[in-house]
Amino acid sequence: MSGSGGGGSGGGPGYSSPCDTLRFDSQLSSPQAPVVATLRPGDVLLVAVVQMKGHVVVQVLSHGQPAGGLTGPEATQLRNCIDGGHNYTATVLQVNGGQVRVRVEHA
Repeated sequence: MSGSGGGGSGGGPGYSSPCDTLRFDSQLSSPQAPVVATLRPGDVLLVAVVQMKGHVVVQVLSHGQPAGGLTGPEATQLRNCIDGGHNYTATVLQVNGGQVRVRVEHA
């Protein structure tokens, strides 16, 4: 007899994977000045995994234009979750000159 084992993406009512609950605040890396100039607190941006110069990176997009990237341990987990079919948004918390702080969470 084979058992059902653990893991997988199933689960009963109330089940949530780490990807469902992934949420963190971060500063955008390599902010793009023309896009950043249009951002306001409360704006909801798209988070996407893209190929850039031969590397896979996590980018935050405003109306399809890159506002900046996300780096660090959370970005690695985020990339894995996006690759697994999850979608995320980044809500602008603060814009201070060219620096942008966002809250990333499951869409």
